[in-house]
Amino acid sequence: MDQSSKYVVGFSGGVTSAWVAGWALRNYPKDDVILLFHDTKEEHPDTYRFIKEMSQVLNHSITEQSDGRSVTQLFYDEDCLANNRMAFCSKILKAQQRDKFFKMLKKSGVETIVNHLGFSSQEWQRIQKATMRAEQDGYKVRFPVAEEKVTKQRCADWCNSLGVKPSEMYKWSQHANCIGCVRGGKAYWLEVSRQHPEIFNQRVELEKEFGHTFLPDTTLIQLQIDGLKRKVNSKEMIEITCECGD
Repeated sequence: MDQSSKYVVGFSGGVTSAWVAGWALRNYPKDDVILLFHDTKEEHPDTYRFIKEMSQVLNHSITEQSDGRSVTQLFYDEDCLANNRMAFCSKILKAQQRDKFFKMLKKSGVETIVNHLGFSSQEWQRIQKATMRAEQDGYKVRFPVAEEKVTKQRCADWCNSLGVKPSEMYKWSQHANCIGCVRGGKAYWLEVSRQHPEIFNQRVELEKEFGHTFLPDTTLIQLQIDGLKRKVNSKEMIEITCECGD
């Protein structure tokens, strides 16, 4: 590989990262754009469908750099449950895989790496953290969705306009993360119990087995009994019922 710049898109299977992929392919030389995916082995089945179809429509292959273990396997290997205070699954299965890939790029002669993330302007805290991390680790980072002031709904509409329907995850979740994401709050976990009871029940059994909880102040089974004490406002839900993109 020649010494050059590489423009990496963190391609998660969500609508904003897909929009960023399209943006990058319009703004940089196609051969220098890398759509980087890290498989947690517990993504929603329809998210895998979305990734495959979007890659085909954009006519650009997906580059995968994965640990090889699932989230659940990682819990057993670490002898601990991750949670929204200590999301080591995200660190090991995603962040560390990104870092490994960037090291390989640099070793192959790439001088400048520009990472592109699909964070919206509403996610300013994530933008700050990602900016600091990039500065520390010697690469650049951009946030096209925030820069262009694009909403998540507009990203979803763009996907639909290409004939690629967003993942079914968006019908009940704000993000297309793995099912049973440890970063989720109480409202999210209650939706998991309704939408994917098999995953919820598996997580309940993990709490019993490990003697730890995913949430700071309750078990999942108690949450299912108590429900929410107050209504939770959705931050940025999208409408995906229309398949034609009109």
